[in-house]
Amino acid sequence: MTAITRDGRRFEADAVVGCDGVKSVVRARLIGDAPRVSGHVVYRAVVPTEDMPEDLRWNAPVVWAGPDCHLVHYPLRHGEQYNLVVTFHSREQETWGVTEGSKEEVLSYFEGVHARPRQLLDRPTSWRRWSTADRDPIANWSEGSATLLGDAAHPMMQYLAQGACMAIEDALTLGEAVKACDFDLPAAFALYSSARVPRTARVVLSVREMGRLYHAKGVERLVRNSLWQGRTPERFYDAVEWLYAWNPEHCLADARQLAEA
Repeated sequence: MTAITRDGRRFEADAVVGCDGVKSVVRARLIGDAPRVSGHVVYRAVVPTEDMPEDLRWNAPVVWAGPDCHLVHYPLRHGEQYNLVVTFHSREQETWGVTEGSKEEVLSYFEGVHARPRQLLDRPTSWRRWSTADRDPIANWSEGSATLLGDAAHPMMQYLAQGACMAIEDALTLGEAVKACDFDLPAAFALYSSARVPRTARVVLSVREMGRLYHAKGVERLVRNSLWQGRTPERFYDAVEWLYAWNPEHCLADARQLAEA
């Protein structure tokens, strides 16, 4: 395999693992699919604790959900700062990327939000703006001696905060597949892909649905609230057990069972 960098350097190797992010060059060569620009825009800022309203200085992640938008805040650096993240459905035709943000744009999307969380939007002195995208899940991301990992394989939106987690799981599973195949890299890459595709596809699609639930409005909002009302924490934990109970010791088990079926 030969990899050529943008500045013309050439690297020879037995295999290529494309972990080059959401705009992966390796994926473009292997798959050639287009990203799905979501229209969901994320603004992020960091606020010193002394600038946070006293009644919102909670040592916990907090979500304020509204129609077509939501706001999140949680402490950083042992409580010295707060991370503030807002998400909304853009009125514009979006292009995937990161730019400087505008307080005026943020405020324009949160005009109808309750005053208590809305007061936070005046606190940041600067914002960063992410126009988000993902890709539709695919059945295989390995070809011969090349494979993909992390966002290159399964870029996803932010609603379950699983992007980095899935990349870590990928890396561990890839290592186990290489050992299981006695360093036969094409075989290992095929095993790795078959092990990871179902789980990561489920996460990508669940993330989309979580965004829909957060931003529900009208009758759909009433249905969401009725489904969540009165649920114990244990029932919520049960609902996400599939996500958080992943066991590295069994990372290849599903792939092997499918191969034997």
